[in-house]
Parts: sequence; structure tokens; C-alpha cells
Amino acid sequence: MRAINIKQVAAKVSLGQSTIYRMIAKGEFPKPFSLGGNRTAWLEEDIDDWLADKAGKPRPARSDAPDRSNITPLTVAS
Repeated sequence: MRAINIKQVAAKVSLGQSTIYRMIAKGEFPKPFSLGGNRTAWLEEDIDDWLADKAGKPRPARSDAPDRSNITPLTVAS
């Protein structure tokens, strides 16, 4: 798992930083997470998944991904 900064994200997806932030505001791009202080980052896997989705190609299963097949989704009582 690798955290990448905005410059690395912009280079990877061939978009400008302001375009990325505009897309985040519209809900069209993965949101970054805080590393502490004023530092934010994205998981490279999240960006790879977004790119694969845009290209219409499924992402292969990650060998290092945890097995979540036994997890039951939470149900919210109304």
C-alpha cells in the first residue's frame, strides 16, 4: 500500500491539480485522506481503481487485499 501526494496523482492521471480538486468537489474523483498537519494523500490503489473504471476495465484481485467475504454489512435501524 502506497500513499501518493497531489503532484503524483496529477502526473498519474494526466490532469491538473485544480481539475482534480474540482472533480473531488463534484464527487467524481476519490477524496484524499489526512496524513496529519496540512498533508493529504491518496492510496495509489484507489487511483488505479478510478483509472481502471474510467477505462472500462476491471481491476484484477489484489493478492494483498484482505478477504472480506465473511463480513456482514451493517444494517441501520429506522
